[in-house]
Amino acid sequence: MYVGELLKGLDRMPSGVPGLDNLIGGGFLPGRVYLITGPPGSGKTTLGIQFLVEGANNDEKGLFISLFETQDVILRDMLRYNFGILEHFQSKRIAFYDLGEILLSTNRELTWDELFKLLIEIIKREKAKRVVIDSFSLFESFVSDPAGKKKALGRFVRLLRSLEVTTLLLAEMLSSEKYTDEYYLADGVIVLHHFMRNYQMVRALQILKMRGVPHDSNLKRLRFTTDGIRVYPEAPL
Repeated sequence: MYVGELLKGLDRMPSGVPGLDNLIGGGFLPGRVYLITGPPGSGKTTLGIQFLVEGANNDEKGLFISLFETQDVILRDMLRYNFGILEHFQSKRIAFYDLGEILLSTNRELTWDELFKLLIEIIKREKAKRVVIDSFSLFESFVSDPAGKKKALGRFVRLLRSLEVTTLLLAEMLSSEKYTDEYYLADGVIVLHHFMRNYQMVRALQILKMRGVPHDSNLKRLRFTTDGIRVYPEAPL
């Protein structure tokens, strides 16, 4: 590997989430794969859209691959924020791909390798530099070889790195004590939390893992604002 390629790894890609980059050394490492996990309603999709909007504002093509929601639903949900989301979709700076509709209409289950090959084809065709897949947890419903996930996912992650695509995998948190293959194979894991304290909802973000980057793993306060989610340096409690 050339020195220039090594030094390129020191670059940072802004997340688009105020306060988050301060916790991860200035932003995501370009060309890496990150897992964003948490319970329903914790802000995963909002974080993913903020990541794509940040790229669109800097002329980086974004791609949102959905396995559940349609483009209309995503747009309606995001219109409450000051993202300028409609303009980005209309200008194709952010593309939307309804993979769920394709998979539901097929007459057979795919192998993990076939599924990841399809994803790579979509990403290449769209020439995306930032990709969000929502929700990665649903893929298991469409595959015929659940036991083959780890090797196929490993190959998929390596391919994404070779394409220099920075990818966020959004996934439901199944259990705080159960870690799936993507936890181990992703370059970083960010966990979004929400819980009740004194009859009030408390939201938090935690950097569980971040390879190659000094990071703060303590719980940090998270709030929804008109500009999306924002992370604060203090503890949530």
